[in-house]
Amino acid sequence: MKIAYLISRFPWPSETFISREVSDLMEAGVDVEIFAFEGPPEADMRLLSPQARALAARTRYISKASAAGALLRPGWQRAWALNNRFTREATLKTQPLLRLARAASVALQARKSGVTAIHAHWPYGTQVAQLAHQITGLPFSTSVHAHEVAHDNGHFRAAFETLRFASFCNAAAMNHLLDQLPSGARDKAHLIYHGVDIAAFSYSDQYPPHKPLRILSAGRVTPTKGFDRLIRACARGFAEGLDITLTILGRGPALADLRQLALDLGFSDRLDLPGWVSHDEVRSHILNSHVFALMANDDFNDGLPNVVLESMACGRTIILSPLPAASEAIEHGISGFVLPAVDDPESMLDFLRQLNSDPGLVRSMGQAARQRVVGLYDSRAHIRRLRTLFETARA
Repeated sequence: MKIAYLISRFPWPSETFISREVSDLMEAGVDVEIFAFEGPPEADMRLLSPQARALAARTRYISKASAAGALLRPGWQRAWALNNRFTREATLKTQPLLRLARAASVALQARKSGVTAIHAHWPYGTQVAQLAHQITGLPFSTSVHAHEVAHDNGHFRAAFETLRFASFCNAAAMNHLLDQLPSGARDKAHLIYHGVDIAAFSYSDQYPPHKPLRILSAGRVTPTKGFDRLIRACARGFAEGLDITLTILGRGPALADLRQLALDLGFSDRLDLPGWVSHDEVRSHILNSHVFALMANDDFNDGLPNVVLESMACGRTIILSPLPAASEAIEHGISGFVLPAVDDPESMLDFLRQLNSDPGLVRSMGQAARQRVVGLYDSRAHIRRLRTLFETARA
């Protein structure tokens, strides 16, 4: 069994779960060949873990020139009709001839490498993988993420007609998409959480001093993440006398706006914006916090960010907006809190007051969070399930 992993851009600092998935499969004995069309910018290489940098060194990057050359070989015509269908139906609009050329190149290199199946991440990779399947007859599968089920889902009807299986990172995303597809699609859908390396993100009951209450958040700094809502809620709590600080890890187009908002609210001295940090540094920030909080939109831009699970694994209390998969991970009132609505500063302040006044609650919720992750999100268990799916698909 030799699996071609097809990811449009790889490895990417914000998609550490894919790097870990590939590495874990390789450690489990699966022969993996990685194909990508874009690598990380040189400036971002330092943000990658040693594991991800090692994967980058063995990735086959398919240039536009080599993709175009593949069209000189026969066989790609078998995917012509499907490529035209993607042009009509896919929500993600891309250059049709380049998409077909990349599929022809993947098909050519997969044959030469002895690949037995193709697995893709994200919509563009899935389309190219299915086109390569049309050319080669190799079975293909895909990993489906929360964002695409609501925002880039036009290609799935075609994909589910011929794919062997689709793995989903949470049940909410899986059910949202399957409700839009023919009933037979459900037989090909499998819940495979990204999971957490519970050894790397080990439990720690060594909290920083309880005053101030240290709140952590993380993600790409865009309006959908709700960082402005979180700053407003924390600034209001601070104005009312709560001794709290907030750190937001990440970068993005809204970063300057957040700095200005904090300044306008008199909260800038309590806000730390260190930018994007390496994966190892993320754990250090988690251990230096009491609470991980996120007030992101609940419209499937996020299902459940992995940093939430990593914080739970380290024994930190979670406060989340009602993300589609929030209730899959968080037992409200036991391992954390789920806000009744995305923009609910009153509930956020109530939860922060409870945690600020009761260090024992921070500790007990952190313990429950760790137990929840170990029971449901151990990445090793999900990698075993994914490997079984590959073996079954080959058979």
